[in-house]
Amino acid sequence: MTTQTAFEHIVAFADRNDQPRELVTQEDFDLWQKDYTWDALYGIRYGQSFCNRFNISNNLLYYSTWPPEQMDHYIKKHYIERS
Repeated sequence: MTTQTAFEHIVAFADRNDQPRELVTQEDFDLWQKDYTWDALYGIRYGQSFCNRFNISNNLLYYSTWPPEQMDHYIKKHYIERS
């Protein structure tokens, strides 16, 4: 089990609170990705920007320094609506 997988299991467990998680639409995610450029200029991390924009409380996502491609995979897996 990789470190990322272990953290994903911890996060998945922590998200179980008997309330459905608000999912982000693909359009909102795409718009946020375009707007992230401004956050990056101010030194805001990729995951931190996502959490701030969508009012998400996820320490792994907020403090992570993973590359953006890896963060996108994690975000899409856990927070983006599937159509």
